[in-house]
Amino acid sequence: MGLKIKWTAVVMTAVMMLSQISAVQAEEAKPKERNLALGLNYTWSQAPEAAHPDTNRKLTDGKYGALDMSDPAWVGHVQKKTREVVFDLGERKSISKVKAHFLQDWPTNSILVPLSVSMYASDDSQNWGALSHKATQLLWGDGPPRQETFEWDGSRDGIQSDKTVTGMVYTRYVKVTFPMHTRAWSLIDEVEIWGTDGKVAGAVTVPPDQVGFLKPGEATAGINHLGLLYNGHYKDNLGDWTKERIIPNISYVNQAGQPVDRLFDGVLFLGLTSPAGRGYDGKANLEDWQWYLNKTFAATGDMQQLNEATKEVGAKLGQPDYKEKVVLMIPDPGEYLNDFGVVNGESLSFNASTVGEAKAFANREKAIQWWLDQVKQKWEAARYSNLELVGMYWLEEQISTSAKGPDLLRSTSAKVHNNGLKFFWIPHFLAYKSFMWKDVGIDAVNFQPNYFFEEMGYDRLEDAANTAKRYGMSNELEFDDRMLTDSVFRDRYIDYLNSGVETGLMQEGFKAYYQGNNAVYNTAVSADPINRVMYDWLYQFVKGTYVKNTAVAPEAEVQMNGKTIQNKALVPDTEPVQFAWKSNDGSGLTKVTATFDGKPYTAGTVMNLAGKLGKH
Repeated sequence: MGLKIKWTAVVMTAVMMLSQISAVQAEEAKPKERNLALGLNYTWSQAPEAAHPDTNRKLTDGKYGALDMSDPAWVGHVQKKTREVVFDLGERKSISKVKAHFLQDWPTNSILVPLSVSMYASDDSQNWGALSHKATQLLWGDGPPRQETFEWDGSRDGIQSDKTVTGMVYTRYVKVTFPMHTRAWSLIDEVEIWGTDGKVAGAVTVPPDQVGFLKPGEATAGINHLGLLYNGHYKDNLGDWTKERIIPNISYVNQAGQPVDRLFDGVLFLGLTSPAGRGYDGKANLEDWQWYLNKTFAATGDMQQLNEATKEVGAKLGQPDYKEKVVLMIPDPGEYLNDFGVVNGESLSFNASTVGEAKAFANREKAIQWWLDQVKQKWEAARYSNLELVGMYWLEEQISTSAKGPDLLRSTSAKVHNNGLKFFWIPHFLAYKSFMWKDVGIDAVNFQPNYFFEEMGYDRLEDAANTAKRYGMSNELEFDDRMLTDSVFRDRYIDYLNSGVETGLMQEGFKAYYQGNNAVYNTAVSADPINRVMYDWLYQFVKGTYVKNTAVAPEAEVQMNGKTIQNKALVPDTEPVQFAWKSNDGSGLTKVTATFDGKPYTAGTVMNLAGKLGKH
């Protein structure tokens, strides 16, 4: 018995020793990770600003900026296009994490962290596969200086195209990108790429993304050109659409007003405000929602006017059975609305602080379901002969920053799809988490450049197109009635058309058209050739035949009191003065306008400036 016990002890000792050796070997076999970017060179898509230059590899020198914009560690960018910075690891290596560090100091020093940061991997620096798109968790807001680190962690996040593929990736090139605000700075100091040399077991190659515009097809319910018709409440009744106003939107009319071809093959009805002044962006209540539905589906309402317009256009084009495709908005059930109204016998509050997060979310779902049920009932009851309801549109132009924002969209998408409809969205340029559109179940997206509405560089349109292509979206064209009277807005409208040719949007993309309220109709019926031609250009763009307009406006000959002004003139204050002008352009498409003290001036108007010294 004693010998047996002793032998057992020896065997157990040997096993324990072998186990310890195996653990040591395993530890040695697992490479130790390090920051592969440390000391590495890299290239910028656009050079940083001179006020915050990038000298001596600031992004990879291991020095982290303090909470002070004057710290030389920070590298600064402002305006222009999305910035890209590319790191070459020298050879393919296994990486597990990518981190990028940014500063926020708003509004004191006009510095904001990026709305989103994307990380990519590539084997050839030409074809890139997304590791992840990360939205800011810090969010934009007033406050003292703060920092935020955007991080891709392969073990947690997977890769963008397949989040189930977790672990390390095997790649040579890493790219970090971030979009630019129109006015705020972006300050970045350090980028880290954690990993190890060689290929670690299980490390995967990231497949390149398919980059390009969303094309018309199944996802867009067959719509190629979606025209926006705003039919909410307006004091001038422009929200009330008539057959006559609709016809130039869904068909191209000649100068006699007769349809000769199709124009927008899809119409989106949407409203912004109710008669009570409450907005459908989260402030409108059940009474406001009911008003919009009743107005839209009234016996002679907007939808019936569209049906009559489609019937008339179809008859004149020899296509009496043609049906216009229709998309209708879903109002935003605001997260802070306390008293929405009574739905199916239940009083609904959307405010989590009042009824709790779970109940508030469930109430918002009930309101959306009520809306979809009402739309279905009213549509089926109307029996429109020449319309086809193909989709619903999410009115909120970004994904809510609340934790439940994506969940509400997923829930709504399921409801829309259960009705056999497609889900549409048009986020603004700085929309939060717009890259998530597929993840939350949206089918078709037109990304807004927002170039028309404020002064910015022409490259904004290219940037918006590149963003749309990167995320698999398409773009919206934006214009309004100001282009009929203001050359600045006319030029911006032409820029949209020209850029659409350059980026391929005209030729390939699914397009939405924001027109303010009545720009398409007003250009179509204008007797002024320089306004009517903008309608003709729109038609050419829809048909894919528009040719870039690069003509330079001719110079005008200006006269003061009958004498030609060469460059500038001193206006006397001792005699009346009048101005006149003419253009030598014979195309009929040039208009010269003038203002005096900020007000329109009519040629030949006599002004007496006696005793009115000063600048005018």
